[in-house]
Amino acid sequence: MEKRKVLFSINNETQWNKVTGNADDLLNYSGEIEKVAIVAMGTAILSLLKNSIIEDLKAKIREITSKGVDIYLCVNTMTKYGITASMLLPEIRIAEKGANLKILELTGEDFFLFTTDDI
Repeated sequence: MEKRKVLFSINNETQWNKVTGNADDLLNYSGEIEKVAIVAMGTAILSLLKNSIIEDLKAKIREITSKGVDIYLCVNTMTKYGITASMLLPEIRIAEKGANLKILELTGEDFFLFTTDDI
C-alpha cells in the first residue's frame, strides 16, 4: 500500500492536545504514514512560544518533531501578535507566505488535510 502524507490545520490553542495526539498516533500505530505536518494560525501559535508555561505541550512538540513532524506557524499571525522567530520554540518552522498558502503548497504535494473539525 502507498504511504500517505497527512496535514493538520489548527487555529485555536485549546486544540493542541487533540492535534498532537492524532499526529503521534498516526506515526506510532500506522505503517501507512510517510509524513505528518501541522500548520498553525490564529491563537494556536501562542502556545508555541519559548516562554509558554504549558510544559507538557512543549514536551509533546519536542517528541513529535523528533519523529519527523514538521510544524509551521503563520507569519501573518505572528506579525499580528508581534511574535518574532526568536520567540518560538526551536522545533518550529515559519510559513513565510502565510498559513493558507502553506496548506495549498502541502496539499499540492499530496498531503491529506484534516482540520480540527475533522478529528
